[in-house]
Amino acid sequence: MRKPDLNWKGAVATAADRIAPSWPLDSLLASSPYWGLRDMTFPQAEACLSHLAHSHLHLDEAEYRRQYATGAITDRHVSLALREAGQSIAVEQWLAQTPDGEAGESPLLMSDYRTDPAGHAGMQDWRQVVQQQISQFCAAWFDRDQADWQPERDRSMYQAWLAEMSVQPVPSQDVGLQRQLQQKIAGLPQSHEALFPLAIERLQPAGPWLIDWFYSLLLRNSGWAAWCRYLQWQAELNDKTSPVLPELLAIQLAWEYLLDDGERGVGSLWQRWQAGWSATPQEAILCRRGLIWQRAAELATHAPVLAQLPRQSAEPGTVGRALHAVFCIDVRSEPMRRALEQVVPDSSTAGFAGFFGLPVAIRFAGEARAQARLPGLLAPRWEAVVPSEGKGLAEWGQFQRAPLSSFTLVESTGLVKAGKLLRKVFPSKARASLAEVDPWLNDNDHAVISAGRQLDTPAIVAALSTILPAMGLGKTFPRTVLLAGHASHSSNNPQASALQCGACGGHGGHLHVLLLSEWLQQANVRSGLAAAGLPIPPDTVFLPALHLTHSDELLVLQSPVLTAPQRQRAQELRPLLDQVEAAARARRAGKDGVPASMNDAELLARLRQKGHHWAETRPEWGLANNAFFIAAPRARTAALDLHGRAFLHEYDWRQDPDARRLTGILAGPLMVAHWINMQYFGSVVDTKRFGSGNKLLHNVVGGRIGVFEGNSGDLRIGLSWQSVHDGQHWRHQPLRLAVCLDAPAALIALALWQQPEVARLIGNGWLHLYRIAEGGVEQWHDGEWQVAAL
Repeated sequence: MRKPDLNWKGAVATAADRIAPSWPLDSLLASSPYWGLRDMTFPQAEACLSHLAHSHLHLDEAEYRRQYATGAITDRHVSLALREAGQSIAVEQWLAQTPDGEAGESPLLMSDYRTDPAGHAGMQDWRQVVQQQISQFCAAWFDRDQADWQPERDRSMYQAWLAEMSVQPVPSQDVGLQRQLQQKIAGLPQSHEALFPLAIERLQPAGPWLIDWFYSLLLRNSGWAAWCRYLQWQAELNDKTSPVLPELLAIQLAWEYLLDDGERGVGSLWQRWQAGWSATPQEAILCRRGLIWQRAAELATHAPVLAQLPRQSAEPGTVGRALHAVFCIDVRSEPMRRALEQVVPDSSTAGFAGFFGLPVAIRFAGEARAQARLPGLLAPRWEAVVPSEGKGLAEWGQFQRAPLSSFTLVESTGLVKAGKLLRKVFPSKARASLAEVDPWLNDNDHAVISAGRQLDTPAIVAALSTILPAMGLGKTFPRTVLLAGHASHSSNNPQASALQCGACGGHGGHLHVLLLSEWLQQANVRSGLAAAGLPIPPDTVFLPALHLTHSDELLVLQSPVLTAPQRQRAQELRPLLDQVEAAARARRAGKDGVPASMNDAELLARLRQKGHHWAETRPEWGLANNAFFIAAPRARTAALDLHGRAFLHEYDWRQDPDARRLTGILAGPLMVAHWINMQYFGSVVDTKRFGSGNKLLHNVVGGRIGVFEGNSGDLRIGLSWQSVHDGQHWRHQPLRLAVCLDAPAALIALALWQQPEVARLIGNGWLHLYRIAEGGVEQWHDGEWQVAAL
C-alpha cells in the first residue's frame, strides 16, 4: 500500500466548495444550486455534472424539438447557437443528425458495484441503503425544533454517526456480511480527519480524480450536503468556521471503506471501481448538442425584447409630480408598475432591490437566533427586536407545518383549536393580514420601530443619501412617494418563503418600507438630508406599501408611527390604487382555471381564496419564467409589455461617473436575480436532484430544515414540481438570465473590475451580458463587445 495523498485536505476543501447552500424553510430565499461550480465554464459544468451525477444543464432534446416544431425556436436561432459554439455545419444537416440515446448514470461509487442483497428485505440496492441511512441520521442530528427526543451533542457529528452505526444493525440479509461490516465499523477512527488517510490508503484513488470522487460522494446525499453548506455559509458570514460538511464527506467516505470487500484481483469490485473512474466520459457529444439547443432557446426568447430596447427613449424619465412609486425589482412588480403608470395621471415608477439597501435582521426578545431580512450574500448590520409576546403566533404557525400536525394539533390543544381547523375547509376570500403573510410579525408588533431607534441621525442620513438618488429621487420630489415592498400568502405550504422577497431573505418587504417611511417623515432626518444636498419639500409624504403578489393588491401599511399627513394622503390615494390593482389583475382572467368572464370583484375573491386555501398547490407562480435583468431608465422599458419576465432596476449612467451605483447593482440585485434564475433553472432541468418533487408528498424535516418527499430519501431542495409545472406544461422556461445594461462600455468595465465575482459568472457563461449601444445592442462574447446578432 502506498502512502495516502498528502493533498487530501485540499481535495476535501475543493469538493466541499462545489456544493451550493440551501436555506431553511422559514427563510427559503432562492439560491443557485450551481453556485459552487461558477469557476467552471457552463459547458465544463455540464460535462462535470453529466459524468458525475447524470445531471444536465439543459432539457431533453425532445422538448426543444417540440419548441422547434411550433416555431418558438427557428432555424435562425439554431444557426446563431451553432455559430457561437464554433460549428460551421448547416442547420438542416445538424437537425438531421440523430443523437445517441441517453446513457445511464455512471457507476462511480462502491455502493454502485455491490450486487449482494441490501436492505432489511433485500429490496434495495446499496446506494439506496447508504443514502437512506445517512439521511435519517442527519434528520435527527440537525433537528433543533421538532423532535421532543434530541440526540446528545457532546461530540462531533461524525462521532455521533459512528456511535449509532456501532449499535444499529447494518441492513443486509447476509448474516456473515453483517458481522464483517460490524467488525470494520469497530475499527474506524474516532476522528473524521483520521478517516481520510485511512480510506485513501485502503482504496488508493488516483490523484486526478480525487476531487471528483469526493464531490460524487457528497452528491449521493446532495440535499444534506446543501444544508451543511448553508451552516458553513452562515458561519463564514460571521467570520467563523463549521466542520459539518467535511464530516458529512467523511461519513460518505466511511461507507466506501466499509463496502470494499478487500479483493484486488482481476474482475474484483475494487478493479471495476477503479476502471469506472479511469474511463473517459461517453456523454460529451450529447452534452454539446444539448447546450446548442439550450442556447437556441435562449436566443429565441431574449432576442425579440433586446432588439426593442434601443428603439425606446434614451432620456431618463422625469419623476411624476403627483406620485412616484418605488417597487422591488421582482418580476411580479413589472405588470403592477405598468398598470400604475397607465392609471394614475402624472405618475412614475422605479425599480430597486426589495430590501431597499437596509441590512436588517429581526429577533424575538430572549432568543439567540435572528432572521436576516436581506440577500443571502450579505450579513445583517442592524437588528430589530420583536417583543416576546409576539412569539405565540409564530410557534402556532410553525406547529401547523409539522408532519402529522393535522392529527397531533387537535390532540394536544383540544377543541379550542377545532373551530380554526374547520374554517380552513372553507377558505377565506378576505385580504390576507400582515400576520398571515409573515408569521414572525403580527399587526401590532412593529419591530421596525425598535430597529430605527438603534441608529443615530447621521447614520440614517448617510444611508438615505445613497438610497434616494438610486430610487430616482433627489433633484425633484413628488407630492407622494409610495415605497412598495412585496409579500405573498399561501396556506399549508412549507415552502411559502420561496414566494416571498428574495432580497429580503425569503420574507416580505414590509419591514423595510415601514422603517424607511418612518425615517423620511422625521424632521431631524430631513434637516440632515437638506444639509447633504437632498432637500425634501414639506408637503412630500412617504407611504409604506405592500404588494400582495398572490392577489395583486396594493396595501398601504398602517403603523402607530404614521403621521396625520401620511394617513390623509393614504386615504386620498386609495381609490386610485383600487383601479391600479384591477388593471394588474385583469391579465389573470382566463388563465389558471380562472374564467375569463369574471369581473374584478370575483377575480379578486378567487385569487385571495387561492392564497387561503389549505389544499391549493399552486397559490401563485412566483418568479416562474424570469428571463431578463435590465438596468436602465424606466423610459427604456415603459412602452414594452414584458409579461412579468424581467427584473427592472432603475439606473442612469449619467448620474454615475465612477460606476459606484452600477457596481452596487451588480453586487446585490443582479446576484439575487441570478440566484433566483438558477434555482428555477435547476428545478426544471434536474427535478430529481435540484427540485423538491411532489408537494403533495412533502413532510417537513426538523421543523424548518427542509422536506422529505414521502418519509425517506435525501433531503429535497429547490422548488416543487407544482411550482414550475401546471400538470400539462412547464410554466418555467429554463434560460440563463439576459443582463442588459444601459451604460457605456468603459463604465461597465469599471464596475466589473470592482465586482470580479460577477465578471467571472459572465466570462464563464452563467449570465449573458448585453449593453445598449449607439444604434443597437452589443453582446459581451469571447472577452470583447460584439454587435449582437438578434
